[in-house]
Amino acid sequence: MVKKETAGPPQAAAWAPVIIDKAPAGIIIMDREGRVTDFNPAAASISGYSREEALGRRVREVLACEADREDCPLKAAMRGLEVETQELAVLNRLKEAVPVMLSAFPLKTKGGIILGGVIIFRDLSPIKRLEKERRHLVNMFAHDLKTPVVGMAGLVRRLRQGKAGPLSEPQQTYLETIDREMGRLEKLINNFLEFARLDLHILTPMASALQVEKECQEVFVLLQPLAEAKGIVLEAEYPQELLVLQADPLLFRRVLENLLENAIKYSPPRTKVALEVQERGQEVLFAVRDQGPGIAPKDLPHLFEIYYRGADAEKERGFGLGLATVKRIIDAHGGRIWVESHPGQGATFHFTLPREAAGNYAR
Repeated sequence: MVKKETAGPPQAAAWAPVIIDKAPAGIIIMDREGRVTDFNPAAASISGYSREEALGRRVREVLACEADREDCPLKAAMRGLEVETQELAVLNRLKEAVPVMLSAFPLKTKGGIILGGVIIFRDLSPIKRLEKERRHLVNMFAHDLKTPVVGMAGLVRRLRQGKAGPLSEPQQTYLETIDREMGRLEKLINNFLEFARLDLHILTPMASALQVEKECQEVFVLLQPLAEAKGIVLEAEYPQELLVLQADPLLFRRVLENLLENAIKYSPPRTKVALEVQERGQEVLFAVRDQGPGIAPKDLPHLFEIYYRGADAEKERGFGLGLATVKRIIDAHGGRIWVESHPGQGATFHFTLPREAAGNYAR
């Protein structure tokens, strides 16, 4: 009887060289002196040095920070320190800067003696090129699409005003429809551009002193006709003392207008939409409450994702850019946003903004 040979589980030590060789990220293994003991093909591709050339050399000879600064993560790695994943630029063989995502960790015995270390890095050049193309696309979109739409909308309004002669009733009706749809298209383009500019950090908050109650009341006045058309009552509750925070007024209004407009849009007629503002130490807490149908539990984790549309939102037109833009504005201010809702019990959108300007503000 012939005994069949069965394959056992793969041994990690035996497969390690294959895994390192096939890894899509550059991997450099070094000894305690900082000399290269292993160098995979991805590391060779990024650095410009072959494995044969790199072996035995010090790591700093085949890979170095673009700027020879003391806090260079590579220097920390060569000292046996662990480096959390971070983005930086390294110099290749031709002294060209290559953007990479890099992390490192030491190799130690059970007793804690450092025997060497491992540096793992991935080329970000394709991602950076894509980001540059996206920036170019946004700029092109703004000029080549927004400009003619604004121009056409202006001409339609002039026609409606009789600037080119009297109009018949059917002509006036057609132009009203065109004007309304052009307005929707212009708003969609503006929403897309605002989202894209925030996402690409082309647009950053311009901080200034903002009187909270005054800004909120102005948004209320703007949305009052929309609320009255559905018989919805707008209510607001503010702290007794004057509340001022450092934020971008235009972007702040954008957030509040979007959340209140959504609350009005999805609320049934003759209900209430309420805004509550509270001071919470170093931040201000806002809450927008409605008495609408609520949000399904399966939709809650995805509300702030671009293009996401919940099942209950199908009757309303749009592309899901609003809440995604709101989240990016609040993130850019150093704040937080979340939602509480149960089906049939309305929804409450909470968001916070710091009293003082966050570090990523434009000045």
